[in-house]
Amino acid sequence: RSIGLYRTSDTYVVQSRSFEDPPSGTGAVLWFGPASPHGTAFTPFLVHLSDVPASFRSGHHKQFDRSSAFWAACFVHNIANLKWSYAIKDIEARQAQLEQASVAMVAKTDELYKMNLDMEELDSEY
Repeated sequence: RSIGLYRTSDTYVVQSRSFEDPPSGTGAVLWFGPASPHGTAFTPFLVHLSDVPASFRSGHHKQFDRSSAFWAACFVHNIANLKWSYAIKDIEARQAQLEQASVAMVAKTDELYKMNLDMEELDSEY
């Protein structure tokens, strides 16, 4: 069955990466997409993070919340359903931009980690 159903509440992809000796990066990355993958941009969460952004801490289908990443993704998907064949092109273009920026951010974080090995400092960068 497809993971792209309109009623999908969230989607996870875990990128498993090894820790080498000496460490070469931050380890595994959880790529999280609130709501259906068609209307969301996957956001990376590093296993060493001590907290997550506030917009990802909430989001329930029974209570609308403008500050929730879940409801932002639901809104995009719902509006796109009005004229899917046109809207999906814009959505996919923006998803690509956001996800490429996230891949670059994870690479930068890995480089900072190699230099510092101090995750508290990296948390502020993230």
